[in-house]
This record gives sequence, structure tokens and C-alpha cells, in this order.
Amino acid sequence: MNTLHTQSLAVLALPSGALDDDATVNGASIDLALFKNNFRTALFVVTAGAVTDGTHTVALQQSANGADWSDVPADRVQGGPVVVDNTKSNTVAQPGYVVGTQRYVRLKVTTADATTGGVLSADALLAAGSTAPPARA
Repeated sequence: MNTLHTQSLAVLALPSGALDDDATVNGASIDLALFKNNFRTALFVVTAGAVTDGTHTVALQQSANGADWSDVPADRVQGGPVVVDNTKSNTVAQPGYVVGTQRYVRLKVTTADATTGGVLSADALLAAGSTAPPARA
């Protein structure tokens, strides 16, 4: 039976936290070969809690080695850019990543004009792996 559970694996991409400084926060490095699954796509579920001010721009980054990062080219991002401000409290955005030749992916959140900021978190749903159901350990 094909279900989300038998075709995907969820991992933490960005722990829940307050973004109240003008700074950049990098999410967790996600290995698309996790448990030898060799995933070919990822859907990020970015959850905004209370956002009082600031602009929080979420970008997808990729890396061949988990150390040297670059922004994902626009043709590999589905769902467009994610920008969270005080009009988007308690919302969910779902940018997708179509894997190219890079093994690792992560989120980068850049905050500007924040004094009290907002709370963001994200999970990644990895799918289209080489094994089904995906290995979980």
C-alpha cells in the first residue's frame, strides 16, 4: 500500500525558536542518503508561530559534502520563495526541493528589521527514495 508513511521519512529541519535578531540561522544539515535511502526530493514544512515584526526569508541550500553550502538554483525549488512577516503568523509554507547532484540540503533563515521577531520551525519530508518503504534506522 502506498501511503505517506511507506513512501517518505520526516526529519527535523529547523528546531522551533525565536528569531529576534537581525541575523542568519542555518537549519540542520539533512543527508538525502540517510539510512541508505537515496531520496530524490524533499518537502519542507515551515511553520510560523507568532510573528510580531521583522522579515524572515527562508532559502534552501545544498551541499555535496555537508560543509560547503550554496543556494539551491530556482529551477530546483518548488513553491517559490518563503518570506514570513507579521501578516503570516500561524501559517505554514511548503517549499519543495528537487534533488540534483548534491547529497545534503538545509534551510537558511535570514531575519531583518526584527526587535521582538517571531517563532519559526520546520520539518522536512524526504521522499522518492531508492527503497520503499524507506529505512528508518
